[in-house]
Amino acid sequence: MAKEASARSVRRLVPRLALLLFAFSCSRCFLASRRALVGLALAPHAALAFENRVREVKGPKSPGSQPAGVGQGTLAGCKAAPNCFSSAAEDEHYLKPWSFPGPPEKALADLEQVLKAYPPGQQDIDGGGFQIQKLEPKGYIYVQFESLKKGYIDDVEFRVQPVDSESQVLVRSASRLGYLDLGVNAKRLNWISQRLRDRGWAAPKITAELFPRYASENR
Repeated sequence: MAKEASARSVRRLVPRLALLLFAFSCSRCFLASRRALVGLALAPHAALAFENRVREVKGPKSPGSQPAGVGQGTLAGCKAAPNCFSSAAEDEHYLKPWSFPGPPEKALADLEQVLKAYPPGQQDIDGGGFQIQKLEPKGYIYVQFESLKKGYIDDVEFRVQPVDSESQVLVRSASRLGYLDLGVNAKRLNWISQRLRDRGWAAPKITAELFPRYASENR
């Protein structure tokens, strides 16, 4: 009788032990999954790279947030830092609008062609590539340019509008982060404006004479 009672006790314990082992195994799986999820959450944020970047660079990126109002079809001025040019500014950041001797449709087409031909990495800038985020037939283009190593994003906008028998283009190029831009916005706009001048546009070059503070602080 004692043996039968002992056997019954063992049989009752087996399911309980199996249940305990299963619960322990599940808790270990849960903890492992939780650690994995926490690791993903704490991993450095990597911005989506543009396909035309000069090469892949590993490490965290700092694209910054897209400023309010950018990409909406109208151009804003600039903040105080010497890392921005805008045809909508009323201070030392003011950039004279570019002009084209023809209709807005042709001006927009010219501008689109020049932008698409832009070579990432020229003059050691924009190595992270670029992407046209918005192109509106009514005359607005919004482009994002990315630096190679840190993934800083600059926002560049163009607004084409008719003026008499010509087309006027308002321009804005600005860095999202930092105080200085080390000449990046000027180099970018000068590359674009030179190609447009080759097509008959009036698009003045950014120089130290026109923007003394910018040139002085970004040496």
